[in-house]
Amino acid sequence: MSDAAEQDARAFFVDSRFEQLARRPGGVPREEALERARAMIEEIRPSFGEWLDGELKELSRVVEQNGPHGSNDPDWVNNAYTQCLRIRDVGTTMGYDLVTFVAGNLSEIFDAINSGTDYRADLIDCHIQALLLARQEQYRNLRPEQLPELSSGLRRVAEYAPRSNGHAARTENGSFHES
Repeated sequence: MSDAAEQDARAFFVDSRFEQLARRPGGVPREEALERARAMIEEIRPSFGEWLDGELKELSRVVEQNGPHGSNDPDWVNNAYTQCLRIRDVGTTMGYDLVTFVAGNLSEIFDAINSGTDYRADLIDCHIQALLLARQEQYRNLRPEQLPELSSGLRRVAEYAPRSNGHAARTENGSFHES
């Protein structure tokens, strides 16, 4: 670039919608917002077990709708995947890291099915049983690395869901490789 062109070049920043909303009157300081969020989490924490039980029942119901031999029906897979993500996304916040891990692993299986992998009821059932186990109070506040047999076993089981169309499969150490 020539010196003349460099002198004509100007950097400018676009005022995004998010930035505009953040400057609107009526907002609260960051620390106050975080404190309110923490208080809300503590308020709903006692009823989380009931919520989780309901979500696990719904996941089981959705999985059973597909039948023992299953299919790759996109609506069914999307419902199961979405239900799995709901569980995964709040588990750690409420102290159920193991639930988050298992639901995340299962969501990867549903994602593989959505991408064309054959439905394997045994893989899904294994993960649902692991979710029911991880939901128990004695597993609360345990991380996957604290139960290496369970977590590595679930990773190995998930590897049996062959990835089609060049999708990556997770290896024993949690990294991905192309299959």
